[in-house]
Amino acid sequence: MLPAVARLRDGRYLLKSGRVGGGAGESGSLAIDEQLVVRVLDAELAGEVEWEVDPDFGYEVAASVPGVEPPEDGLLMPRLLYTRADRPYEHAAIVPRVRAEVEALIRGE
Repeated sequence: MLPAVARLRDGRYLLKSGRVGGGAGESGSLAIDEQLVVRVLDAELAGEVEWEVDPDFGYEVAASVPGVEPPEDGLLMPRLLYTRADRPYEHAAIVPRVRAEVEALIRGE
């Protein structure tokens, strides 16, 4: 799927489901619930989302969404979640691996 997504133009959104920050027992891990997804999509349709480029992966993430406050905003920006859970080095170790996996998938490997 990632090679196809890489060729898409503006106006496309991908939403992760499940959890961010590890399993249910991990410090700072949070579940992504349906209501958060709905709030983000509604806010984007209303033109209220502020986007920024994720410094780790280069894609845009929702930096500010009305009604999404800490710690829930860590679901949108995982580096915040890991930092708040005192796990920044774990996040830093994940980034190169995930970046390489995504790049390999985009190349079709």
